[in-house]
Amino acid sequence: MSKYFRLSILLSLAITLSHAQTQLTVYNHGEALVKEQFSRQIQKGVSEIEIERVAETLNPSSVKLGSNQDIQVLEQNYRYDLVDQNKLLKKYLEAEVTVILQNDNKISGTLLSYDNSTLVLKSRGGTDIIQRQFVGTIKCPTPTERLYVRPTLAWTLNAGKTGKVKFDLSYLTGGISWKAEYVAVLNQDEGELDLSSWINLNNQSGKDYKEAKLKLVAGDLHRARPEQVFDARREKSQMMAMRGMPVVEERQFFEYHLYDISFPVSVHNREEKQIQWLNPTLVKSQKRYVYQGTRDQFTNIPIKIMFTNDKETGTGVALPGGIVRLFKKDTDGALELIGEDNLKHTSRGDLVTLEVGEAFDVKGKREILDRRSKQDRYNEQDIRITLANRKDEAVEVEVLQTVGYRNWRVQGASHPFTKVDASRVKFTIAVPANKEVILNYTSRVDFK
Repeated sequence: MSKYFRLSILLSLAITLSHAQTQLTVYNHGEALVKEQFSRQIQKGVSEIEIERVAETLNPSSVKLGSNQDIQVLEQNYRYDLVDQNKLLKKYLEAEVTVILQNDNKISGTLLSYDNSTLVLKSRGGTDIIQRQFVGTIKCPTPTERLYVRPTLAWTLNAGKTGKVKFDLSYLTGGISWKAEYVAVLNQDEGELDLSSWINLNNQSGKDYKEAKLKLVAGDLHRARPEQVFDARREKSQMMAMRGMPVVEERQFFEYHLYDISFPVSVHNREEKQIQWLNPTLVKSQKRYVYQGTRDQFTNIPIKIMFTNDKETGTGVALPGGIVRLFKKDTDGALELIGEDNLKHTSRGDLVTLEVGEAFDVKGKREILDRRSKQDRYNEQDIRITLANRKDEAVEVEVLQTVGYRNWRVQGASHPFTKVDASRVKFTIAVPANKEVILNYTSRVDFK
């Protein structure tokens, strides 16, 4: 590729970015901030301007109109009562209309009433009740008022002079949401995983956003009142990244994290779009069997995959919340799903714990063998936990137990333990292949 050709590509990209009039900032609670620019010829004094094709789900109280001149906004209206057949008929009640039936017969008269099945007309010959299933065309007089077919914002302005004015429009709208979707592929020895992610953007706002500058904000914003989140019809498409450019730039913004898409994005109404932002990254991970059971019969022990989200062992970037689907290659090389879990918003340096399922061959049960207490003094319990490993290889099981909330201690334990927090202890126990291991301990709570 010649230098001239490369320069032409860069110049055309810069022109595209500089002329992108729409900015779209999407929050992960199902709302977006839309910013647009438009120009109008304004007359001196009081006049009205309109802009069509705004979002159907916009919040009218969030609309802000600014300009490059000193113009006073006297009034703002959001007109969303869009015309359809019945609304049009309502406007012509007591007006003269002509109904052309499917057999080409015509009936003219005054429209008295209508519903979904009939029309009632008063004509010279009397009153006609017409079944709408036989109607071909209804001819109405020219409307005396403006009919709106698209959501429209209108303003009444007071300008000091006549001229072309550039306006900046912004508003909040519902019906747009985004989330992260992760794919994690565990290697054969289960000590590493390949982590990648897509941004899933869903637009149900009733508006197309063409060549928009797209930003995504991850974090829990406090809202004065919840907005309705609309159901999504999944119509998937994928965006390919431009070579040599970072697809998504992640940075801190206020107390949240912002993900800035590096190229203009067209987001059509009733479309679900996916943009890759995290290329496959090798992450050091650990598999853990974690038993916290309380039942006195064998139950399967949950399996957890853990990794630290830092530069040394993880991605080193803040991860927005989303679903993580974990896969592993079978002996034939095919990837198979081994589980999935929800990932919360994760900062750099956080420990990520994903529960992927329950071990088929590793089980545990917890039994209370004896209770002793003395009123107003103490309470004791003798606990036995049986860990069963039906696999042909040894496993290590972490046993987490809640032992009390104050003045507690563990005594007579058959295995070493560590204190996790104010109420829990952890035992780490090796269980040989095809064996059972019994853990015994006594928990004591003193009341004084």
